Amino acid sequence: MSISCLTTTRPLQSLTVKLRRTSQDKDILMYPDISPASEHQRWSVRKDAGNVTLGLKDIRLSDDGLYYCQVYKDQDCLHETRFNLK
Repeated sequence: MSISCLTTTRPLQSLTVKLRRTSQDKDILMYPDISPASEHQRWSVRKDAGNVTLGLKDIRLSDDGLYYCQVYKDQDCLHETRFNLK
């Protein structure tokens, strides 16, 4: 499953991507790579054809919930995408 978070011409290396679940007060994934290794097996960040995209594999019943993906350039939030997994 892939979720598009932002369309941009900026290189992915110049951005920070954060994934959070609204019911938790911690980042599930943060790019560049400072999130737990266990989450990197399930979530990934990539840029294809100008789209910053989250990838999720091995979806589980426990993943059900509302999430948001934030894309930053330095301290400025460029875009926030909310999505619901069911």
